[in-house]
Amino acid sequence: MIPRLLALVIVFIAVFEGRIIHTLLTHRVSPSSSSVTATQGKTTSDSSQNQEKTVSTPSAGAASSSSNPDQGLAGLATVSVSDATTAQDDTSGTDSTQQTNASGSGETIDSAAVVPAQSDSVDDSYFSDAVFIGDSRMEGFRNASGITQGTFLTGVGLSINDMDKQIISTADGNISVYQGLSGRKYKRIYLMLGTNDLGFYPWDQFQPTFEKAIRQFHALQPDAIIYICSVIYVEESKIAKGFEYDNNQNVQTINQYILSTCEDLWYSYYLNLNEIFSDGNHELIPGASADGIHLEPEYCAQMLTYLKSHYISDSDWSQVFAANGGDSSASGSETEGATAQAGSSTSQTDESAAQSDAAASSGSDGDEDVSAG
Repeated sequence: MIPRLLALVIVFIAVFEGRIIHTLLTHRVSPSSSSVTATQGKTTSDSSQNQEKTVSTPSAGAASSSSNPDQGLAGLATVSVSDATTAQDDTSGTDSTQQTNASGSGETIDSAAVVPAQSDSVDDSYFSDAVFIGDSRMEGFRNASGITQGTFLTGVGLSINDMDKQIISTADGNISVYQGLSGRKYKRIYLMLGTNDLGFYPWDQFQPTFEKAIRQFHALQPDAIIYICSVIYVEESKIAKGFEYDNNQNVQTINQYILSTCEDLWYSYYLNLNEIFSDGNHELIPGASADGIHLEPEYCAQMLTYLKSHYISDSDWSQVFAANGGDSSASGSETEGATAQAGSSTSQTDESAAQSDAAASSGSDGDEDVSAG
């Protein structure tokens, strides 16, 4: 009898002590878990504070020598392919943009000047009478997006102050952007500039200079709608030493001036590319660029898809155009002045024909058809 009682006591003690041990172990794990949560919250807070810090901008003199981070010239190119290729390209890009927008990480802007998303996407034929003007980012878009239509006036390192400078390399010699716009009639102008202007201008001088160029575009192409792309964010951790002015605080500042210009000029509209390229914290999506500035091919393709779904319909544009009288009377004198300036630039080109031919020869790779990459 005694052995049985002893056995029961031993079993009871074992069970009781087991519960105590389990309780002690459980309570030790719980504080550790809370510590992890607190640490994660602090990291997020620190990241937010770092994002808000002010980065000093070099003076105009210091930045002017390096505001063209990738030296060289690119050129004018006109591209077109079969409808079959166009249809395939249009289909391939749709899902990527929908996925990007669905992530909710982009930034939206409440302004009537911002180009809205349309329910139907256009195909590449929409760009057949469009001209794309821009710097190396636009050059990358031309080469890597898969676009098959459109004329490109691009120069690596191009800034808003270079519109009348003959740095666009073509088979016939170097021309200016203004000269390129004088060559034929366009219905749409896409402009991507500003990256090379970061840190160069005192900010109070940028918008007047920028707006003057857009007015000149309109004078040369009075029937065209002008789409102005936002400056895309950069990935600051990848920016090369010496180019610290390429920071997202400056990007936000310059985009405010660009948007303001679009709001002031009835014929210009703002394409908010950071709606798809922002990581949600005013910075470029990680991995979208190898050097922090120029987009990887898959993101260039997303930009093309974005342009295909963001446009002003022909009917809406017709109403806006009619409401402003087509601006025919207002643009008459401006057009004459712009044509005279373009003619003056042409005479300068003739005087330096030998130099232009040499430059065109060295930069002939920039004249390739987009379909050839």
